[in-house]
This record gives sequence, C-alpha cells and structure tokens, in this order.
Amino acid sequence: MPVKLSFLKKSLCSAAALVCLINSSWAKETLPNVELTGGLLFQIIASEFALQRNDPATAFQTYMQTARTTKDPRLAKRAFEIADGARAFEQAGEAAKLWEDLSPKNSDARLANLLTELRQGELGESQLTRAKELLAQASTESEKLSRFKAIVRQAEIGTKQPQQVLAFVRPLASLCKDRKEAALALSKLYRRTGDSEQAERYARLAWQQLPDNTSALLEYADILMAKHASQAISILEQFVKKHPKDYDAQLGLAKAYARTQNKSGVQKQIQILEPFSQTLPSLAFTLATVCDTVGLTDETKRYLMTFERLAKDQKVLLDRLPRAYLSLGIIDYKQKHYGAAADWFKQVDASSEFFPQSRLLLAQSLAAEKKYDAAIDILAETKVEGKVRTEFLHKRAQILYEAGRTSKAYSTMKEALATDKENATLLFQCAIMANELKKLDEAEKYLQDAIGYYPNEADFYNTLGYLWIDNNIKLKQARPLIEKALTMEPDNAAFLDSMGWLYFREGDLEKAQNFLEKAVKKLNDKEILLHLVEVYQAQGQTAKAMKILRPLLKENADDPVINSLMDRLHLRF
Repeated sequence: MPVKLSFLKKSLCSAAALVCLINSSWAKETLPNVELTGGLLFQIIASEFALQRNDPATAFQTYMQTARTTKDPRLAKRAFEIADGARAFEQAGEAAKLWEDLSPKNSDARLANLLTELRQGELGESQLTRAKELLAQASTESEKLSRFKAIVRQAEIGTKQPQQVLAFVRPLASLCKDRKEAALALSKLYRRTGDSEQAERYARLAWQQLPDNTSALLEYADILMAKHASQAISILEQFVKKHPKDYDAQLGLAKAYARTQNKSGVQKQIQILEPFSQTLPSLAFTLATVCDTVGLTDETKRYLMTFERLAKDQKVLLDRLPRAYLSLGIIDYKQKHYGAAADWFKQVDASSEFFPQSRLLLAQSLAAEKKYDAAIDILAETKVEGKVRTEFLHKRAQILYEAGRTSKAYSTMKEALATDKENATLLFQCAIMANELKKLDEAEKYLQDAIGYYPNEADFYNTLGYLWIDNNIKLKQARPLIEKALTMEPDNAAFLDSMGWLYFREGDLEKAQNFLEKAVKKLNDKEILLHLVEVYQAQGQTAKAMKILRPLLKENADDPVINSLMDRLHLRF
C-alpha cells in the first residue's frame, strides 16, 4: 500500500528533528562517536514511520536495539518517550534504566529511571536516597519543586497506601523547605491519611505562599468546608472576584454553595459556568451533580443530557455514560415519566457496574405502567448472583404482589429470604403476605424469627402482636408485645393504634377510644381512622363515626374497605 506524501513528510520531519538532536544537542555530555550511516538513518526513519502508523511497540523495539548497539543515550531517551507516551510503563522503565546506564550523570535520565521505579511501587531506601540527590542537585528552587511534584505524583500512582507515600515524601518536602507545591502535596497526603489537623496546616501554608494558585485555593477551601464553611466560601468568593475567568475556581465555589445547600448561590454560579459546560463534558457532568445536591432537578437533567451529547460526540469520558443514563432515568421516574425512564435505563451497558441497578429500575418503571409481565421477564433474564440476586427476587416478589398475584409473590419472597435468612425487610414482607394468604402459623414464625434476630426493633413486636389482635387470637400473648413496643417508642401512632385495637377486642371501649384518638392526633392514617369509626359506632356515637367517614369518602367514594365497613356497621348517610 503506497505511503501518502503528507504522511511521509511528517515522518521525515520527525526523523530529521531527531537527527538534528543527535548531531547538535547534549553538548555538555560525553557521548559515543556515532557515525550517522545509511543503516542508522534507515532505522530511525523506520521507527518514526511505525510510530506514525500507531505502532509504538515496533518503534520502541527498534530504538532500544539501536541504543544498545550504538551505546547512544539519546536513542534510549527516545525509546523511553515512546513507551511512556503509549503508557507502556514496564517498557518505559526498561528504556529509562538503559538511558541512565548509558548516561549516568544526566539528571533527566536519572529522574526518568527513578520515576518509573516509583510508578511500579518501589519506594525503598535506594529510591529515597536518589530522590534526595536529585532535589539537592537542582540548580533553581523552581526546578527542585518541579522534580518534587513529579516524584510525588509517581509515588502516589505506585501505591494505594497514603501512609507509605507520606513516609517517602515527607523528608523530600523538608529539602524544599515545605514551600509552595511541597506544602500543597503534604496537605493532600495528610488528608488521605486522615490527619485533618496537619492537612489544614499545610493547606494554609500553601495558600499563603501561592495566593493566586487555583489548586492551593481549592485544597485549602475544601478542608475548611468541614468546620468553617463560611470562611471557605468567603475565600472562594474573593478569589473569583479577582480571577473571574478561572472556571475551576468558579466551579469550586459552586460546589461549596451546594455543600451548604445555598440554592441561589449554585444558580448564580451555573450561569457563569454555562458557556464552558457546552464544550466541556467533564464540567457538564460535575454541574449535574452540583445541581442535584440542591434539588435543581431540571438543571440536573439538562446538564446530564449535555454531558451525554458531548461525551458521545467527543468520545471521551464514555465510562461515565452509564451513570448519566441511570441518573436521567431516576429523574424521569420520580417525575412519573415512566416510559422515558425505561428508555434511559435500557441504555446502561451490560458491562457497567450500574447495569444491575438499571435493570431493577427498568422493571420498576415497567411495573408502574402496569406492564407486569415485561417487568418480571426483565428480572428473570438478568443473570446476577449473591446479594444482587436477593434484590432481584425481592423486586420480582413486590411486582407480583402489586399485580395481585399474592400466592406467587409469596413463594418468590420466600425464595429471596432463603438467600438472606436474616434480612429484616424480607422477614417482614413474608409475614404480611403469609397473613393475607391466611397462613398464620407461617406469618408468626417469620415475625418470631425477626424478633430473635433484631430484639431491639419495636416494629417486629408490634407487628406480631397486631397480627394476633387483628385475627382476634392470642390476645393475652399480644399484650406484652404491644406494651414492649410502646415502652421503646411511646409516641408511635401505629403502636398506639395496636393497643387501642387490643382494648376494643377485649371489650374496653373507653380505653380503646382513648388510645385511638391519641394515635389519630399523631398520624391521620386511614386504618387508624376506621378503627376509631368502629369504636365510636360500638358506643352508639354514630355522628362522630360519620364525621370521620365523610371526608374519606369524598376522596374516594368507591373505596372497597370503607364501603365494606359501612355495610358491616349498617352506616348510611
């Protein structure tokens, strides 16, 4: 296949630049007397051709072979640059070592070799000694700080243990006299180790020495937010007033406003950042998060959709798309746009960590449109294991129950419980369904198990007691359970209702009325109100009973529960 002329020119320019470098650079260093033969020039050009054709591996190997043959450190350096640019870090380390071996006094070669070792997690005494030497030999303070920053960055990449990185970096920072970027790096490291006091100290020091540095500003403000939010916001506001075009600082202020639930502040900031967000997908994504924090739902949705468009067009940050789709679906679901929500959830890729959650929500969206069979099929066809499988079975049982298939829902809920025997929610819902299916013994067992697992949960005592009371059985056994629940939560309306209903079952209508009226004052719940209606009617207080029923029937004249009660009590308007 012929090589295009423009491509050839570009490659020759790269090679020519390199030849120029070989002939004229490195004046201060003793270099091997390399004759620029036709063969050597051909290898250089071939390497550059391979690189232009997106074949860095071949280019790297050719340069390494040539460097070993000629003993020329400049070729080893080029091999390092190629491997490092291709993020082939193991090969970059090999080239850096060769570069330093061929040019042991070259500080760039020594630094490159050190950095590749740090990136591989080698933070030992040898590396520390060499790092100290490189900092001590820097000709200017600026060069020293630049080397320090590079060392810190690669050390952080090399290990996920911040304490180890801090132990390595701390003596190096002292060589920089803890100034500027050194103080900033220490602040970040101390924060990662959980030492907030030292983190704040060094963040303040960095900010004082770098008053116009955005990174120093954001680090110090972020630390201050935890205890001195107003001071942090004041610092950010002063900075953006001085640097109005610094969008990173403007974004930092937007985040600070969001953390303090300052909705108007967030709205002001997004107006400033809006033009940038139309071309920067990362900014659009972050603004969506900021808006969501303060409940700006429409703005959250708009920025997520902007992010989606930009990410797909620019083919960047595509790993964030599943989360964006999930968030967009959740927004539409909350707004009861169930069809739109389902469309978003369907776009979450199966390889994403958000896929299982998106399938659960997709099923929930379909169920909200009463597409029960489709919802159940979604859950059945998604392959999941462990705790996620429990969630899927639970959701399937809930949808079956919602569809009126109580028996099937119950068997599915039991299947879910078998995967997580101590799950409080599953125990409770199994008991409720068993009770509806008139399987009282099974319902009792679930609630007794729940009490055994969770002896401090008042709800379980009340639910078991109410189960017996509502079925008008074991009333003596129910009393201590309701009393215990009320001891734990004396103002709980549901527990007061249970005690009132117990007194009703026992025939003590006065006490029943007393407890039920207390319950109604705390919670205007239909079930409690209907209990009170029954107590009033049993005492001949029909007017009071009808006073409760009228507004209930006004809301829903065809309510089967209310109409059934009125028929049973012979109540009419």
